[in-house]
Amino acid sequence: MGRPKVPLISKHTTLEAALRIIDEEGIEELSIRRLARELDVNGASLYHHFRNKDEILLGAARLALEDARLLGSTDVDWREWFIGQARLYRRALLDHPALVTIILKQHPHRIALEFYDEAVRVLRENGVPTPSIIPLIEMMESFTFGSVLYMAAARNDDDDLGESYKALAEARRRAAGHVDDEQVWEAAARAMVDAALEVGTRRIRPARKRAKSS
Repeated sequence: MGRPKVPLISKHTTLEAALRIIDEEGIEELSIRRLARELDVNGASLYHHFRNKDEILLGAARLALEDARLLGSTDVDWREWFIGQARLYRRALLDHPALVTIILKQHPHRIALEFYDEAVRVLRENGVPTPSIIPLIEMMESFTFGSVLYMAAARNDDDDLGESYKALAEARRRAAGHVDDEQVWEAAARAMVDAALEVGTRRIRPARKRAKSS
């Protein structure tokens, strides 16, 4: 389908509308037709800015994560900078949990290659050993994605356990009054930073050759 010569809507406006539909109605409800109706335009108009629906989904994800960046704030300890960045990223994903599945359809770094390239430079210049940088980033992101998916599912579970599972129900009640999920996440994240540094500085041992059977 050819693109119209004159854009009827802006790219940013389109992505805002797409993100709104994803958040309010679910990712499965987003379609070219639904988005065009939201913007009160003909569906063909969307092809001025986007090749297909997948490009719109990725654009919506990038828009939602636009403010979850701390590059430039490197006048503090790199650990605090790194944890702060991960915290912002997690909060943005918690606000838009459906985006996790969009991001994970590709390598997560591809959602913002320029940012990750700059983040690697910041960590390296602040003394993080180069072999530890990718394990550090990937360990934190896999933990954060898992945390967001789990919290989204837990929030949607409003079924009363009743008297069938007394121990679990009591543990949930006590945790609700004493434990903040972000504090738990941050405590684990800080421990993971040290673990990633240790793993990253180990040399991979070559596999032992199996002895030939006589």
